[in-house]
Amino acid sequence: MIFVPRLRPIIDNTDVVLTEIFYESRFTTIDDARNDGEHIHDFYEIYVNLAGDVSFLVEDNLYAIARGDIILSAPNKLHRCIYHSDCVHEHFCVWMKDIPYAPLKEQMKNSHKIVLPDQQRDALIQHCFTFNNCHDDPSLQFRAAQSFFGILDIISSGAVQSQTGPQILPEPLSEIMNYISSRFKDPTCTTTQICKDFYISKSTLCRRFHRYLQTTPSDYIESKRLSEAKKLLLTGHSVQNACISSGFSDCSYFIMRFRRKFGITPYRFQKEFI
Repeated sequence: MIFVPRLRPIIDNTDVVLTEIFYESRFTTIDDARNDGEHIHDFYEIYVNLAGDVSFLVEDNLYAIARGDIILSAPNKLHRCIYHSDCVHEHFCVWMKDIPYAPLKEQMKNSHKIVLPDQQRDALIQHCFTFNNCHDDPSLQFRAAQSFFGILDIISSGAVQSQTGPQILPEPLSEIMNYISSRFKDPTCTTTQICKDFYISKSTLCRRFHRYLQTTPSDYIESKRLSEAKKLLLTGHSVQNACISSGFSDCSYFIMRFRRKFGITPYRFQKEFI
């Protein structure tokens, strides 16, 4: 699913902060076709959970989350929500083109899950609702801005209760994910090769990926490669070099998969974002 939020100035006629907020409360089944796959986008994301039997995957780390927990995702980091049962999933996503607070920007690169004390958690949720209700009303843009910066202030204030580590995935799944992370740039890193190296059947491998990560091994490997390709393109590598260096062996196939994932060709992406 290609989803591109329309990031807008927090205050009209300025471009100091480009942001958007999304609120959703929806009964969701594990196999709901509307569930997104791995996200790889060019902006910062703050996910705030309100309800739902879900975990959150960021790169190779899977985090258990509860009401008020925060997941931070920096640009071009692979991430997705994992559903454990049919449930009402209620959450906010705040997206930003850039972050005006340098310490918070650094924090988003190095940590993923944040748990706040009760008082700060409730204040954060209230700021999210206010920001969501005011963001589309030009007459309330300053109130929206206050709530937006209130969200950033709480997260970066030092009142964080804990920056919790990831869940422990069962073996050999965690070993396989580490294997993929270290070898996905090699075109020989395939589902078939993983099965050979770990003495596991393809059906068992796919079943474990689906159960714990709700994706397939091949899709997971491809998402890692596409994420790496975006980073290379943004640092000035040619399309062909980004293709080869990220683990794709066929440039035409790479261009097709990149366009299907992001809705734009690698060449156009590089021209627009560099």
